Order: sequence, then structure tokens, then C-alpha cells
Amino acid sequence: MKLNPDALLFAAFFIGGLPSGALAKPTATVLDQTLNQIGSSAQTSAVVVKLSDGQAIFERNADELLSPASVTKLLTSATALFRFGPSKTFKTEVYYSGTRTGNRIKGDLVVVGAGDPLLVSEKLWQFAADMRNSGIEDISGDIVIDNSLFGGEARDRSRLPGASQSVNAYDAPVSALGINFNTIAVAVSPGDKVGVPARASIDPYPLLDTIIDNKATTARGSTASIQVRRVGDETKTPRLEITGSIGIDAPMKKIYRSVADHIGSTGEYIRAFLAADGVRVTGKVREGKKPNDARHLIDIEGYEVRRIVQGLNTFSNNYIADVLLKRLGAEYPSAQGAQGGSSGRAGPGTFENGLVVVKDFLVREVGIKTPMTLENGSGLDTRNRLSARQVAAVLMFMEKHMVVFPDFIGGLPAYGWDGTLKKRARGGLTSIHGLVRAKTGTLSEPVTVVSLAGYLRHKTHGLLAFAIIQNGRLGAPQPAVGDLRALQDEFVAALLD
Repeated sequence: MKLNPDALLFAAFFIGGLPSGALAKPTATVLDQTLNQIGSSAQTSAVVVKLSDGQAIFERNADELLSPASVTKLLTSATALFRFGPSKTFKTEVYYSGTRTGNRIKGDLVVVGAGDPLLVSEKLWQFAADMRNSGIEDISGDIVIDNSLFGGEARDRSRLPGASQSVNAYDAPVSALGINFNTIAVAVSPGDKVGVPARASIDPYPLLDTIIDNKATTARGSTASIQVRRVGDETKTPRLEITGSIGIDAPMKKIYRSVADHIGSTGEYIRAFLAADGVRVTGKVREGKKPNDARHLIDIEGYEVRRIVQGLNTFSNNYIADVLLKRLGAEYPSAQGAQGGSSGRAGPGTFENGLVVVKDFLVREVGIKTPMTLENGSGLDTRNRLSARQVAAVLMFMEKHMVVFPDFIGGLPAYGWDGTLKKRARGGLTSIHGLVRAKTGTLSEPVTVVSLAGYLRHKTHGLLAFAIIQNGRLGAPQPAVGDLRALQDEFVAALLD
């Protein structure tokens, strides 16, 4: 018989109050007192579940739907691991049209996106070397980017403010073929002496479609205060405006910004890596579909889903989350039939179709029956609404499946060690470092959102899953992100005490 986590938790909480296996009263009192510190300035949904039997041992407003921010990524990564399997890879295919004579191709280079969210510089270096080792030196035509696996949308509502200008990396467009998370890395280092311009360049190679407007200067000392703003969209040549100063004794600083035109930047990345290996492409970059008569050249084999999920959750990468979401929509049937079942048709890879696949996983596999709202897979959209109980149900489900659980928990950052938890629980709480694996979530607009969900081992109850989601109240003074994070650190520490 398949257990329904929602029903199980409901029974634990509401039949006769807290269950007999609840936390010892002193610990429960400390948890209550910890949550009470924030007063009425924030709404809280929290739950702690014993994984040995699914029993809830602590809760507060566990069914209240709040904005979870990046804790949403737990749902996306769980769906990806369970549906794709940890060892699946995504293969980017490279073709040419026209004719090849010796080391020259008279025609276009066509690169077909496979929805690989971890197509990074290391993969491009190997691709360029493979092209060189294949004897290719010159391509006379264009670089054609085939993004047809995904729908035409590259930016959902949460990313639209970053379309024409941006000071962030996280609002990068979501495409089937994107290099380095559809971001550009700007390397800034001091000049030869105080007062001269700082050095600024795109890492690892210049991109022909991006202008650097460097107004940063070299200052005394070893600190840096550098600002980078990307201006321009797919209709205007993007410009990276660099201001501020860097100390003459300061180390080089790298700053990442989202690309403006994912077609142009992807093509120019490809051109730059090929040129560095002695392969010249003389045409322009354009979007198009692979011609039927195109001939295969090379495949770029992506990293396995287990590694993709690790990067997603450890560093809370929004691009990875939503590329995976759209890739799920492209792979699995998502259109719902009259009875709520799948119509049997997959794709295209859109936000909408990907969300249907995630929701199908949550309902059919995890057993969540209560309402929720999901608008994207990253949590970047403030309209997402989840309860602590629903998040805990996903954590419970994954723990019961050995095929995916090691990679799922291993992809979560550890307190005090790495990722988004590397600098957490300082001072008197360092004793919990390495003992808690959890996903964080943070937003600051329109209200403060701080969330945390993951696993720890209790000295009496064994392995626990916990989730805590806190939101400021609309129209009221907002609690500080740092205050909520400190409170949640104390909450976790009390569970380990």
C-alpha cells in the first residue's frame, strides 16, 4: 500500500495533538521560543518529521502556504532525479551544412541545444579540441543556434526586469542551448600603479557581441569595490559598464552578469573557443533549425544529472533549475487529459509543461493532495506558494528511494562547509557545522522571504527532515534577512542539542 505523506502528517498533527514520539518538552519549548523571537513581523510555517515512521514531532502552521523562494528547487531537483535518473546525460549535437573539403567547410556550423544546464567552459574547451583534432580549420558560413527543443519563451515574469539591463547573474534567460549558465564573467584586476584604469576583460575570451565600458580605477590598498551593470538586450549591442575601484594589492575579482541576447552570446562563446584552438568561423551568429540534410560532426556529452543537481542545490543556481524544468517538459508527457491523466504527448520544453511534470510527480509519486502554487522551478517567482508540510513530504519521499537519495542529500550544502550554507551558523553555533544538509531560500521583494529545509540526525529520533518557511507581511515593516537566518540557525541547533 502506497503511503500518502500528506495524510500521514495530517494524522500526526491533528489526532490528539502532537504524537507520543514528539520531541522532549525542553527541546520543543526552545524551538517555540526561538520562533517567537521574530514576533508578529513574519509568518512562519515549520515542521520536523521523524523519517523512521513519518511521524511529525514538531510543527507550527505547517499547512500555511508561503513563498518558499529557492526551497522550490528541492521539488525541481527531486523530480529531475526521479524521472531522469541520476546517470542521465544531455547530448548537445554539432552538425554542418554545405560541403566539406579537407580541413574546410563551405557552409554553416549548426549546434542543436539539448537542454543541458551545465554546458560550461570545460565542455567548450574539449569541443574545440575535438574540432581541431577532426582536422577542421575553417568554416565559411554562420554559427546557427538551434533552440527548438524549448518553446520560444526565454524569460518568465521573474526574469523580465533583467531583459534590458541587469546587475545580477540570476536573471539569465532560460534556453535549450546556453553557455556558462547564460552569464558572462568579467575579470577585473588592478593596473600597474595607483590612479590608472583597472584592467577588465571577459573571461575566458572576449565576445564579439559584447562591449566593455571600463571606468574602474586602481586605488591604494588591497580591497575592491567594483560594480558591473549590463545594458542592452537582443535588439541592441550589450554593454558591460564597469565602475568603482580595486586596490593595487587586491587579487583579481570576477563578477558574473546575465547575458542580454542568449543567441548571440552563445554563438560568440562557440566562436571564441574555436578560434582559441585554431578553428575559424567567418559568418554571423543566428538562430535557426538544423537542416534535414545537415551532416553530423561532434557530440558534446553533458555531465550526469546527479552532478547537475549538486550544482543546482549547493549554489542555488536559478538557471539550472529552470532549464531542468523545461527539459522535463520536453521529455515527458505534460498535457492533461479529461480525467487528469497524461495525453501521452511530450513537449515542447516550456515553463508551463515542465511545471505540469513536476506537479504530476508531487501528486502521483509523493502523494501531495493539498493545493500549492508553482510558477517556475527556481523559486525566483514570488508567486510560488508551498507549505512546510509539503516540502517535508518531498524530503520524506526521497529518503525512501535509495536509487536517488544519496545524490539528493549529497547535493545539499552542509552547514559551515559549502555553497549557500558556507557562512552560516557562526559564533557559538559552529558545533553544528557538517551535521546538517539543507537547501536555503532568500528573497527581499516584495516581502522578506527566508526558508530552510533539509536533513539532520537527532540523537534519539534518528534521521529527521525539517522545513521552515518565513515571510514578512505585506504592508508592514520587513524583518531583516540576517535576523531570520540567525533564528533558523538557532532552530536547527536546538534540534541537534
